[in-house]
Amino acid sequence: MNSKRIRLATAGLFVAWLIHDLEELATMGDTSRILLQKLPDWMPVPSSIRQQGLTTSYLATGIATIGLIVAAAAIRGYRTQGRSAFYQNTLLAFGLHGLGHLALSVLTGGYTSGVATVPVVVLFWLWATRVLEQAGVPSRRSLPAAIALLAGSLAVGHITAYVLTGNQP
Repeated sequence: MNSKRIRLATAGLFVAWLIHDLEELATMGDTSRILLQKLPDWMPVPSSIRQQGLTTSYLATGIATIGLIVAAAAIRGYRTQGRSAFYQNTLLAFGLHGLGHLALSVLTGGYTSGVATVPVVVLFWLWATRVLEQAGVPSRRSLPAAIALLAGSLAVGHITAYVLTGNQP
């Protein structure tokens, strides 16, 4: 029973990410335009991006890049039965990122891209973490490592999108 739940907890990371990021892909272009227009003028954002938001090709490239990272973590978690530090920290980063969506929606006072599927993110994160704990999988989670993984993944996603879309966000 535990091994089946661990397989679901590890492979499920990619499935939960996919559900969430399909919403982001469908909505982030409009949301980014609205949010970027609210930024103070002193923030260094190109005027075309500030006015039009991020393009679909830019978003798709960035999201796919991050998807490769999440897929690698899910595969590593699956192969190690949840013992991989990379998997565990990616799972923690995924949950924290969901909380970030909630915070952004509270700060902006409305819908922001990704917030509709945040329950999937947070519930999966909590469930998978509990599965690992109940199975006696040693915790290799580290809040600093998860935050660094989250920030690094976002940076790699944006840099890749910037380079591959001809510098046209």
